[in-house]
Amino acid sequence: MRKIKRPGALFVLFLVLLALVFTWFFAASEDYYDYASDTIESSASVAPLNKESLLARAVPARPAYDTEVKYRTFYLTAPGAKKVELLADFNRWGKDRIELKAYRKGYFETSVALTGGEYKYVFSVDGKDVLDPTNLDRRTVNGRDICIKTVR
Repeated sequence: MRKIKRPGALFVLFLVLLALVFTWFFAASEDYYDYASDTIESSASVAPLNKESLLARAVPARPAYDTEVKYRTFYLTAPGAKKVELLADFNRWGKDRIELKAYRKGYFETSVALTGGEYKYVFSVDGKDVLDPTNLDRRTVNGRDICIKTVR
């Protein structure tokens, strides 16, 4: 009969070290998992993980406007009109009057010095608000339709 060799002390030491390495590896993995999951959960409130919530939080950047004063012409064709005024946010909606000069065939025109920005306006034709037919950039503010003139 053959004698079975028993494992040596060196092999037993190897198995003990291997067990210690695996224990350390799994403990470190668990710590890393806890750290990573906490980081992802806390960063989800700062940086959303899905596109829809990212788009919902996005704030449009304000465009940079030039501060140089530029003259802009406002004109309207209103045959038969006696008086045409410009009502705008830059003249306190008509409190500082800007009357358009009348030319032939009902053509009215004025030029205004403006710096860069967005300006809201309408025309007043014989006391009635009229939108600028050449400007399709329009909004409704407080139930009133207005035109927007953008100066860049």
